[in-house]
Amino acid sequence: MAGFRAAHRYAKGLMEFANGASQTDVVYAEMNDVRKVIKENDDLRVFLNSPVIDAKKKEAVLSEIFKSLSKTSQTFISLVVRHGRENILSKIADQFISLYDLANNIVTAEITSAVQLDQNTIDNIVAKAKQTLATNSQVKVENKIDASLIGGFVLKIGNNQVDSSIKTKLATLKKDFSKTNTFLNFKYFRNARNKSS
Repeated sequence: MAGFRAAHRYAKGLMEFANGASQTDVVYAEMNDVRKVIKENDDLRVFLNSPVIDAKKKEAVLSEIFKSLSKTSQTFISLVVRHGRENILSKIADQFISLYDLANNIVTAEITSAVQLDQNTIDNIVAKAKQTLATNSQVKVENKIDASLIGGFVLKIGNNQVDSSIKTKLATLKKDFSKTNTFLNFKYFRNARNKSS
């Protein structure tokens, strides 16, 4: 929880600075890149979390990795490292993205499917989801892959979830079949007992 509070505080500070410099959209795109790079690189996460690696070395490595970013984002990342908070850099990026999305009525539609969906299918899912949202909402799509779903998809927007995966349908059928089987077994046992008496 302490990490979350610190990440939120840093993200809020970055948002205020970016607003003042009219670079909010640029920093938003770059924080998406920062989050993606850190989350997809196990070695980088271990490196940033290591308490024995010198802060200057971490700063130099991050400066090289993110050398294409704006001066605002590069300066901010250096500041985070100098404050010893590089271990929560991806969380700070998460919080900045959340603040930006909230301010711009952007909602994330997390679509989990067994295979990568084509754009037409994603567009159809999003179009139906938009019917339940405020008219000025923008929808940002994240398509995740989970082969265990077998087929279909799971759509999650905020606290709402629609599960139309084959995995869940099979589990529901199995549960219903089990209930029916239990009822039939009970009925057979009762009839057999009545006959014996």
